[in-house]
Amino acid sequence: MVPNSNYFLIFAKDQIPEQPNRNTNISVGIYAAIRKLAMDSGLTEELLKVFSEEEAYLMLDLSMFMLSAKSAVFQEYPHWGRSHAIFSESVRSDSYISRFQKGSISLSRINLFNELWAKRAIDDGKLYFCYDSTNINSQSEGVFLVQKGHAKDDNSLEQVNVDYVVRQRDGLPVTFRVFPGAIIDMVEATEMLKFLGTLKDLKNSSITIICDRGYMSEDNVQRMDDASLNFLLMLKSNMNVTKDLLKKYAASVRSSAHYIPESDQYGMTVTDQLFVGDTRTRYFHIVWSSDREKDDRKTFFTKLAAKELRLRRKIERKEQVTYDEMMDFADWFKLSSTKAGTVPDNKKGRKASGETKEEESYVINSAERDVENIDECAKKFGFRILVSSEKMDTREAMEAYSKRDCVEKVFSALKSTLGMEKIGVYSDDSIHTKMLIWFLAAILHSLIFNRTMELREKDRKSFTVRSIINLLEEISADEDLNTGKYKRRFKPIRKQNRIMKCLGVTIDDIDSCIDKL
Repeated sequence: MVPNSNYFLIFAKDQIPEQPNRNTNISVGIYAAIRKLAMDSGLTEELLKVFSEEEAYLMLDLSMFMLSAKSAVFQEYPHWGRSHAIFSESVRSDSYISRFQKGSISLSRINLFNELWAKRAIDDGKLYFCYDSTNINSQSEGVFLVQKGHAKDDNSLEQVNVDYVVRQRDGLPVTFRVFPGAIIDMVEATEMLKFLGTLKDLKNSSITIICDRGYMSEDNVQRMDDASLNFLLMLKSNMNVTKDLLKKYAASVRSSAHYIPESDQYGMTVTDQLFVGDTRTRYFHIVWSSDREKDDRKTFFTKLAAKELRLRRKIERKEQVTYDEMMDFADWFKLSSTKAGTVPDNKKGRKASGETKEEESYVINSAERDVENIDECAKKFGFRILVSSEKMDTREAMEAYSKRDCVEKVFSALKSTLGMEKIGVYSDDSIHTKMLIWFLAAILHSLIFNRTMELREKDRKSFTVRSIINLLEEISADEDLNTGKYKRRFKPIRKQNRIMKCLGVTIDDIDSCIDKL
């Protein structure tokens, strides 16, 4: 016989059982999906090559928590773990997780896992990798990785930099690196390119690195050449080669012979040197678009009007300006000025060092737009130039570069869905470990997104990654109070069945997970 609630109220108040370690209702759907994805992708296999079962399973649990809870605050994990099927044998406390982050996982083992996973991500054949970096603000003090850099939202905050390489065709994170916040992008790129260069000889594959124009430099190009890495980059508008190519080919590009109907753009590919003394043939893909020309014109003249307004105010007030400040206007305006004495030199670093130097100042008397220079600049509106180290046609280059935002999508998921808007730990070891867990969560997020692509073709709203995770969370099991065993009470609904089919999860897989609770 099983006593009902009235029995405990009337006869056995002191016999009410203690709260169990696990809830009477356990969510199993998200665990079954993550277990299947991690096994199929080889993620579990690569983790177990480097880490113990206890370590690997805890990191999978924490990455699953990030996906489920949209949080990276591990103090909340024990509460979450009580109501979810997990990889670990028991729900770890927040103090255990804190100790685990601080000292269990060495940087050398993280780097080894990075190498193994990157090797698995390389295919035989042609492969595009997209590379970029982001920063995360932190208030941690006395931590080497947390330094003042160039934070996008507030330069006064200290930060940690993290770089990702993402496989373009499916957005799968390939590798990551963590750097102190003060390290500049070019230095970070050097380290990442060295690492990717070591992977090149592992398979008969052709790796092409796609970066934005911020990484365009002679040194970086040389590093990719030395590492036998191909590249596809966008030229900066102020580079000499950009000016020379547009001067030579701008009129030819807009010929009907170079019209690309699929994208409603014009494009042509030419060969030239990228830098003075460059001994290799480079392929330049010059593209022009009427829509981009319209956008460039609007942007340019909006900025020009704002600059002219500032200039007119300085003239009206007879404000003293330095030579550098005056030259900031000289690109687009013909200026008439006179010397006006000196003003304190407030260049960066001078004030902090206590130096008080003076520099010559000027008063701008009059200004008029340099129409000839502006018209010359307007001839470049609508143009973009891509450069590749290997031969490809304009269409291929445009299509490959247009998907460069796959790495930005990974950063967006990390910061908006996986809790990477703040770090929340206070030692270098903890930061490295937490970055690894974020990397695992980003991999799993990408796998869910890719496996369920066909669902979004007909119903984008109902099958976002967030909605898919919520629907999986609802697949649960209840404890039988007689036997202490868990049992699924409901059949999956139609949407859940469609998701499970895409992820390769069967109802038998669900029930198998329940049997192990």
